[in-house]
Amino acid sequence: MKRKYILISIVMGMGVLFLAGCTGGAIENQTAVSDTDETEDGAEGTETDDTPKEAQQLPETGGQLTDFVPDGWELLDSVELDFNEDGVSDYVGVLQAVMEDEEGVQTYLLEYPRVLFAIASGGEEGYRLDFQDVNVIRGRDEGGVFGDPYQPLTAEGTSFTTHTYGGSAWRWWENYTYTYREGVWWLASSEEAYGYGDYVTDYKKNDWESGVGIRKKRSSDWGPMEENFEQIENGDWESVGYDLEYEVQLDGQMTLEQAGKRWWLAPDRVTDWEVKEKIIAADVTEPEDMTELPGEAYIQYTDENRVLYISHSGAGTDREFYYLVMYDLQDKVLSGLAQAESSIDYPRFYDGKIYYSTEIVESVTYREVEDGKEEITKEEDAVGVRLNRMELDGTGKEVIFEYRYLETVPEIMESMLPYISMNYEISGGEIVAEVYLGGEPHPFYRMKTDGSGQERIGKVPK
Repeated sequence: MKRKYILISIVMGMGVLFLAGCTGGAIENQTAVSDTDETEDGAEGTETDDTPKEAQQLPETGGQLTDFVPDGWELLDSVELDFNEDGVSDYVGVLQAVMEDEEGVQTYLLEYPRVLFAIASGGEEGYRLDFQDVNVIRGRDEGGVFGDPYQPLTAEGTSFTTHTYGGSAWRWWENYTYTYREGVWWLASSEEAYGYGDYVTDYKKNDWESGVGIRKKRSSDWGPMEENFEQIENGDWESVGYDLEYEVQLDGQMTLEQAGKRWWLAPDRVTDWEVKEKIIAADVTEPEDMTELPGEAYIQYTDENRVLYISHSGAGTDREFYYLVMYDLQDKVLSGLAQAESSIDYPRFYDGKIYYSTEIVESVTYREVEDGKEEITKEEDAVGVRLNRMELDGTGKEVIFEYRYLETVPEIMESMLPYISMNYEISGGEIVAEVYLGGEPHPFYRMKTDGSGQERIGKVPK
């Protein structure tokens, strides 16, 4: 498996250099706010701390908007709307922590999350705090090379929308609309896009009012992209279609609080990762190697109750293991649920079960010719991928989908197998899985959550 890790390292390294050294065109009508360094003449600065801190509890009541801004914080943005429909203006705002020295130099404290909040009119009593949330707004340092990703709030009727824009040569933007209904804020719709400059390779729109999600995808490989650039530069967007478009059925509508806690950046706001108990599944045979704790790990899934991540130990040795780990946010229990000698990826929780992908690893014989000299080598390599699921305690493991690059691997391979992995989305009782095959077209499959009813719905590029 060494070839695969070398390949991934090279690709990631090239990507970092490429993103850091390139710029692309901005999305029309988007204005970015960039960080500035602290200088001797009193310019703004930022203070970086890896340890997240709790945001301050806002006052429950106040006479005006500024009464809800605590000492050490500033009002970054606000919008006026009448969400409780009493004929008096209400407000939604965003706060950020800031420190000012004796010379008036402001330093933004990045260890504190930005706070989204709303205040509702209360007649002669002024305003009352409707909610505050730390998970919905990106921080100043969460926009990539482009800088602060924050874009101003917008509002209409009883709804408001958050906007973000970030990245570098490869850019993304996000719009999330929340609607007030019968005393509760609901996530009504979302729109996200990712691509190279103006060239969108991945577009996603969810409308929870109708229950339908739209997905549009183009190849992000340079060759297929380059073929379309000339048409785009000439303004001929209509002729550059997407390689694959499909719909998904959405699950039940989420409240603003639920949506925030299910957001992939929510774990960066957690301040307490205490582990009170460890539980190990019966088939995890080397639990002493499962040493990575949730506060140290890259979290791959999060919701209101749990996070899921992969712990990796012994890289490049004969004791190399991958572990699928779950941490219960309420009970502070750490569970080692699955173990493998090859990669475990993309853990998800859905409808009471945990899903994850694993590699199909077999011994492969390669023929290589260098300087006219033939060499035969054998390697343990990934020849395919599986989608698995299990119960919350790690029992009942089953394979629900399997993809092999070749039905039968030849006795001797004349060329290297491509890097193979699988990502997937679960929604509305269905799974849409994308099988990544290096530089080759990526097939997409739709199926039920138990793996039944499998159908190929397309590939990228088509």
